[in-house]
Amino acid sequence: MQKLVAHALLRDAAYQHTSTPVISGQTMLTYAGIYERAVRLASSLHRLGIRPGTVVGVIDVNTYRYFELHFALSMLGAVIHTVNFRLPLDTLIWTLQHAKDEWLFIGEGFGDLSATLAPVVGHVVQMGGAQAVSPDRDYEELIRDGTDQEPDIAASVDPSDPFSLFYTTGTTGRPKGIRYTHQQMLSGALQIAHHLGLYDTGAHLSAHDVMMPLIPFFHIHGWGAPFIAPYIGAALVLPERSDPAAQRALIHRHRVTWSNMVPTQLVMLLDGAADPLPLKVLTGGSPLASGLAHRADSRGVRFSLIYGGSDQLGSAISTAPGLSGEARVNQLASRVTPFPMVRMEIRDAAGQPVPANGASLGEAWIESPWLPAGYVDNAEASNRAYVDGWFRSGDLAVRYPDGRIAVMDRLNDAIKSGGEWIAGSTIESVISEIPGVHGVAVIGIADARWGERPKAIIAADRDVSTSLVQQALNEAVQQGRLAKFWLPDTLQFVETLPMTSAGKINKAKLREIHNEQ
Repeated sequence: MQKLVAHALLRDAAYQHTSTPVISGQTMLTYAGIYERAVRLASSLHRLGIRPGTVVGVIDVNTYRYFELHFALSMLGAVIHTVNFRLPLDTLIWTLQHAKDEWLFIGEGFGDLSATLAPVVGHVVQMGGAQAVSPDRDYEELIRDGTDQEPDIAASVDPSDPFSLFYTTGTTGRPKGIRYTHQQMLSGALQIAHHLGLYDTGAHLSAHDVMMPLIPFFHIHGWGAPFIAPYIGAALVLPERSDPAAQRALIHRHRVTWSNMVPTQLVMLLDGAADPLPLKVLTGGSPLASGLAHRADSRGVRFSLIYGGSDQLGSAISTAPGLSGEARVNQLASRVTPFPMVRMEIRDAAGQPVPANGASLGEAWIESPWLPAGYVDNAEASNRAYVDGWFRSGDLAVRYPDGRIAVMDRLNDAIKSGGEWIAGSTIESVISEIPGVHGVAVIGIADARWGERPKAIIAADRDVSTSLVQQALNEAVQQGRLAKFWLPDTLQFVETLPMTSAGKINKAKLREIHNEQ
């Protein structure tokens, strides 16, 4: 009997989409070839002692080896820990220790970490590049030495068994670990594919697409891409270690039609060339500024905004039913429709629902079939965030009468001035529309009279002046897009903005810096 477990997806793809390509750098495989390699790898790893529940860390960019490891470990009932290699080294080591990793697979280009991390985990396997720690732990040798039948234990892996473990970025403290079962992870990931196929979205997805996930696998498994691609039978291009110029080359060379990325990645992809970029993009992780949305649309990028996170997986994707032109772009950049079987409520500080009038701000609470029970070995944080089957997102949002939702800002990024909320993302959208602005963050600065007042920190070309920004903000007030008291008290221009390990603007760092000035 087929079960909803990760390796069953690849097994089915090897049967249903045998010759569909999986391209990674100079390596060209098929789903059938990936399945054969995963089976042989699983048999070798089982012989070396990896069993159900063994936690296995992986440090790599998006490569075919990382892709097939998802399924080889699934066949053994092991737990894959997708390690965020962008974390500071001491924090990265802490996550390995907290997760209780027993094995660590290290990809090409990360070999210098072997000596440092081997004492932490005990067993290290090189996945190309640097010399293996020991001859029997070279990745390709493990595949060559394996058998061509799934280990017997693969049949006993259950949808309710733990599948993966990963950690939040930890911008406000120690990262928090989240563990997902096969059923939770696959249900959440495959719902993305269903939503993009069922609704009027910019990032429509089908089996005819060529997918290239730019979201790293350490971040919610690249937003589920390793499972979505074989499930629908789409061709898969893995970008490996590539900069925006190389990514654009891959898009043209392999006729990539669909990708996922955070807004800062989209900016970099657009910045490198002025030619059209006919690509469907699923973006999210932070609000999508209207200036970036219209710029992308003008270049041929069709996009949808996804809402979710490590703590809840995907929960909603933007839609624009019956709209066209500027109205369609604006709604795809701002209003999300919850997935089927997902409930999103906007609640006040007392936990009571606020009116669905498109104006009443509150915190987004999420309920879904794939919601985890809490954080790993962190009862205090779990009790704050997971309440009676709901996840308190910490996001400030409004609900519209048609059921769609606009996520305005993180609660701890929003600005409380004189007892009223100011959504910095709305101000950022206005400033982002000014030609020459590459990035902007609006943060709250302590104020003796009002509690907090907004400050805009802007990365832009030299010809973007203070007066130009003030003019744009004043016009937005006249148009009714901003309340007058939302206008920033201070504008500051910088060369670059700090980023988190997930590629988002690090507002926590900015608040720390600018509140000390």
